[in-house]
Amino acid sequence: MLNTTLQVLSKDGTIADNTYQVIAEDGVIPQGDVVVTTEQLEQLAHVQGKKALYITVNDSPETHQFPLNELDAIFIEFAGFNDGRGYSFAALLRRQGYQGELRAVGDIFKDVLNYLKRSGFDTFVVKEGKDIHEAAAGLQDFTNPYQASTAVPQASYQTGA
Repeated sequence: MLNTTLQVLSKDGTIADNTYQVIAEDGVIPQGDVVVTTEQLEQLAHVQGKKALYITVNDSPETHQFPLNELDAIFIEFAGFNDGRGYSFAALLRRQGYQGELRAVGDIFKDVLNYLKRSGFDTFVVKEGKDIHEAAAGLQDFTNPYQASTAVPQASYQTGA
């Protein structure tokens, strides 16, 4: 599950402390911002701060009904960099009308950040052991995308004459 002590990188390159906490094993809901799993969705009504949902590859937005209008953030887990389902989940959630924060967590590192940003993610929790400042600098590696996307509508591809 989520390591709540890690810092969060925003798509604009700023770095902040994570404010979301998990529900304790004894079921006590912490004060402030809380992230719940799909198994804990019924606890959302008891959260006093911001509300986030943590989804894994087993929680596809195609097969689950999530209370999108009640959520401030959705954390999408990437178990491995070679598993692209998180990208699809982000696209599905945006098509379903979700406008809140999408946060990529798990196997997240510098080389995938631009793809995540173009897929609609707003924030990223860089994998433990990776340098978040180096990752932040990597957000500027590609300034002119070739293909338009819902997150980056203006493509810069031009054909030669």
